[in-house]
Amino acid sequence: MLYVPCALTPAATEICLYCLEMAADLACADTPDEVWAMAYPRVAQCFSRQQARAVLLDLCDKLRQPQTYVPTTYHWLLLYECLSFHIECLNDAPGPQVIAALKASQVAQDAAYLAFPRAKHGREGVSIDFEAFIDTYFWDTDFLLDASTYEQLGAPVKQQLGFRADLFGVVSGLLPHPAELVLKTVEEVEATGPEGEDGHGELS
Repeated sequence: MLYVPCALTPAATEICLYCLEMAADLACADTPDEVWAMAYPRVAQCFSRQQARAVLLDLCDKLRQPQTYVPTTYHWLLLYECLSFHIECLNDAPGPQVIAALKASQVAQDAAYLAFPRAKHGREGVSIDFEAFIDTYFWDTDFLLDASTYEQLGAPVKQQLGFRADLFGVVSGLLPHPAELVLKTVEEVEATGPEGEDGHGELS
């Protein structure tokens, strides 16, 4: 599982896994570069498709583990753009197996972002409110800042806003250092203590 503000429900986990697995498939070598860049514009600046696929599969693996893993800002960006693109696709054309899995696993918490409306012809669909999903499970969306805005902020402001050290690389479209793609457990993060140029630990 992942370290998030509100524990992922089984249905929310299914949504994340679906989007991440679909993105991993798109990251295959036969996907045109323009299709990849259209689907994940910010991710395409920071990741090669091969690297993104490896990280996507690692996220899927960690989501299925009982231990709690702490995503870096690069992970949050990847998860965000995968959810953004594939939730829209899922809302437009959900498969019956996906609908059945989500219905079977939904709990009260899911009502904030998950519904199953029926179309005029009576066929059941799915409606996932992307913004509500993000509000529930993301700490923030600082990684959506543009580089110029980030650069205009002084160090005290960045510290006050709780910016993480790896945010600069993400908003600048820089390739991640291998250490920035390691998903550590909460215990490992707490043991190493705060890190980064702004003095913020990964759990803030």
